[in-house]
Amino acid sequence: MIQIGALRVSFERREIWRNGLSVRIGARAFDVLEALYRAHGTLVSKDAIMDAVWPNTVVEENSLQVHIAALRKLLGADRDLIKTVPGRGYVLVGAGTENSGAASGSAVAREGASVPRAAHPIGRESEIALILAQLEVAPVTTVVGAGGIGKTCLARYIASEMQSRFGRAVCLVELGNASSSETVLATVAAALGQHAGPGETCEDVISRAVEASNCLLVLDNAEHVIDVVASLADTLVSRNHAARLLVTSREPLHIRGESVLRLEPLAVPASGLPTEAILGCSAVALFLCRARALAPDCARDEPSIELVAEICRRLEGLPLAIELAAARVATLGVEGVASRLDDRLNLLTGGMRSTLPRHQTLRATFEWSYTLLDAASRTLFRRVGCFAGTFTFEAVCAVAAEPGMSIAVIVSSLSELAAKSMLNIEFHGAIALYRLTESTRAYALEKLRDEGESQVIGARHVRYMRERIEESGSFVAQPENGQDASARLSLDDARNAYEWAFSADGDPALGVALAGALVGTLLGASHVRECCERARRALAVLDSLPAGSVDAVCEMKLCAAYASTLMHAGDNVGTALSLWERVQRLAREAGDAEFASDALWGLWNTMLATGDIHTSLRYATRFQQAATASDSPWRQWLAEQMIAISLHCFGEHDQARERLERTVNAISGLGSRNPARGWLSVCPLIYACGTLARIALLQCDPARAMQLLERTLELIRGDMLEPSLCHVLAVAAVPIALDCGEHQAAANYLALLRSQAASHRLEIWLDYAECLTAKVDMMAGRGEAALERLEPALRRLAARGFRRVVTPFVVLHAQALAGAGRLDEGRVLLDETIVSARANGERFFEPELLRSRGWLELQRAKLPGASAKEAAQRVAEGQRLLGAAMEQANADGAPLWEMRAALDLAVHLIETGNVTRAAALVDGMTARVDIASKSPDVLRLVKLAQMLDEIGACPARPAPQAAIASSATT
Repeated sequence: MIQIGALRVSFERREIWRNGLSVRIGARAFDVLEALYRAHGTLVSKDAIMDAVWPNTVVEENSLQVHIAALRKLLGADRDLIKTVPGRGYVLVGAGTENSGAASGSAVAREGASVPRAAHPIGRESEIALILAQLEVAPVTTVVGAGGIGKTCLARYIASEMQSRFGRAVCLVELGNASSSETVLATVAAALGQHAGPGETCEDVISRAVEASNCLLVLDNAEHVIDVVASLADTLVSRNHAARLLVTSREPLHIRGESVLRLEPLAVPASGLPTEAILGCSAVALFLCRARALAPDCARDEPSIELVAEICRRLEGLPLAIELAAARVATLGVEGVASRLDDRLNLLTGGMRSTLPRHQTLRATFEWSYTLLDAASRTLFRRVGCFAGTFTFEAVCAVAAEPGMSIAVIVSSLSELAAKSMLNIEFHGAIALYRLTESTRAYALEKLRDEGESQVIGARHVRYMRERIEESGSFVAQPENGQDASARLSLDDARNAYEWAFSADGDPALGVALAGALVGTLLGASHVRECCERARRALAVLDSLPAGSVDAVCEMKLCAAYASTLMHAGDNVGTALSLWERVQRLAREAGDAEFASDALWGLWNTMLATGDIHTSLRYATRFQQAATASDSPWRQWLAEQMIAISLHCFGEHDQARERLERTVNAISGLGSRNPARGWLSVCPLIYACGTLARIALLQCDPARAMQLLERTLELIRGDMLEPSLCHVLAVAAVPIALDCGEHQAAANYLALLRSQAASHRLEIWLDYAECLTAKVDMMAGRGEAALERLEPALRRLAARGFRRVVTPFVVLHAQALAGAGRLDEGRVLLDETIVSARANGERFFEPELLRSRGWLELQRAKLPGASAKEAAQRVAEGQRLLGAAMEQANADGAPLWEMRAALDLAVHLIETGNVTRAAALVDGMTARVDIASKSPDVLRLVKLAQMLDEIGACPARPAPQAAIASSATT
């Protein structure tokens, strides 16, 4: 605190006190006073003052005279301290002292003086209570935390509370300008109103004053003079056991009697919380308080409040950063601030003028701490900025340390960074993990660029990440209990290394190599879309690099990962064919039997997805031959499963079921010996059980189908959901539940499918979900809505070349077209699909296609414009197609398809008066199914049988049309 006449002035806090009371003065007048004081009693020209106070602005000289007059009025009896030198400028005389070295920013509660009332720090209720309690028992309480965490704000509030609530004298000392032992002691002595006399030391007078006044001594911002403050505190406590000190610092004092409170960031809301819960978080409360002080109407709606929550999360609850961000809302709005946080060091500036300079920008806060580090610690700090998540000591040694740097120096530097609150240490059991906050990391990366080390450290980081992935292959955001944290990697770190490698300053060859290691673990972590995008980007770069830039194994991994994921992420499925062929060629050239086998699996899977069943069976047979030669039981049973699924698609359901049942038992018995790799995108056991459930449904055993379905879902692990979960929900769970009459289960499965496909951005399964929703609409009689969904979704699936289990939706589409009066369009659609399915060997759905085609022909026979001959021909063709559907379904062992065709034919026979034949068809099917089932097809069968019983006494009389219509197919 500077003494100028009767005034006490703090240039740091821009405050002026007279007789213990705060006085106000204009900002320009204050700037003039500071310019005169900084001249240390020398002449300051008018031009120099005006340049300092009004930079880059043209003002009249009388403006300066007005402010000089205001200052003289404020000085009162001491007005002559400001001297005018005519024609030249002004001099401030007799005010060049800082009260024997006192730094600005102190206030002592004595002789009527008071500490300025401080605002209650938002979100610090528990810390305030704890500090007040500690001050009762502990001689020294040190509030420790990172820059901008709110230590000064909290200390000033505690000081004012101690004075106003408890009547205790308080001496508040700001040590920001103190730089040596002498200035620290002189600052504290002056704040206490003491001066060392002849033969006295500053410690003596400080100790005497503290004991005499029984004041709480608050020493703010002690980190840069920590040793001096620690020594002073130790001395005061040893001489006076009643002494009480409150210290703020970025590291503890490490003295006897010290109680340390480490100040943590404010509470930030987790993602997805409701608005009320978001508003209850202290970080959000602080942001809104500061933002609305400048822009009262900001963030009043839910989307804006969610953006505020995101900002607070990104700023990790750091109060200074939150206040600076809130100050920008008046200019940029909440959305503008949120979108610019990647450039936070430039965005977060412009703190209040009354705050310390190092708290007026986020960069300045970090700069203050950085300059306090020794050279080795500065080097390590800026280099660990390359780590986006948690990292280990080994990572620091491999990436950040210089070759030859001793372990002792690394340990010492990490300890210093942690002590100065620039590095967070998290313990998982005995393992220590390190982490920089997002804002601290931004500053570290800026210093890394300034030192020209970005490329060297970036390359080291990429190499290190690749090595560790290949060694452990494990990623977790945070290691769980029981996991070896030292062997775990942060996925954010791998992403960060990948992005740097493909940046303008990076090394693309290193990036491709890292991607080859990364894609398998991305698949293992269910990041299907991300794996697809990163593999595609790496392959595009690889194709532009000179031959031999990466090894063949890396290239095969990238091709396999891209090929297996694009069929879920929405790319053209046909692209997978060329990728698997590329893997096959590379594997053959490298003599890699395992990858050659994987390529055959990929080609088989691609053929199934495109509906080419003939070719899929050939690849399955070749896979079986390779598996037999490999002596791998797991691959041999995988081959059996592949053949079984192809046979199922051929319509050989009995043979497929027998093979799959053997496969499931055998693969289950192998347990952890299953060497499934990530690009076998759906676990073989899950694939097999899901197919068995579908076969059970086709064979009119809905109870068994639902049991198998539940078992299939139980096999999906929580840590490896995708793409298995979406695949099972789409092709098995939802359609089976609908066809079993389990409508609530179907609705739950469909909602989950939509959610998973949307959150993982799996475009193909989103389109599939649309088709399944259309089926729900059709079953509910909403044909128009079903058609609106089906047509665009089926077009998108067809454009991507995806045909896996799509044929039921073609049947649905044809029926919806018929319902809309577009019978000819439905007929053409079915005819084209039948021809295509036969050409590709996709006999699985042929009975359904024939049934739907026959039913459609019977509807065409009813068209008003048809002649009697045309109607008769259409009826005959319809009956023939329904008969063919029943015959093929019976041969394939698919009684569900047979029952549907029989029911359609029975309805037609009843309409035409042939009740006897209709009854025979219905009775034949009733004897083969469980009529207690709530399957829609069985319910329809039972309803038709009851109607026939009712009209059985008059077989020649046609059934009522309303009754027939209610039993017609949908």
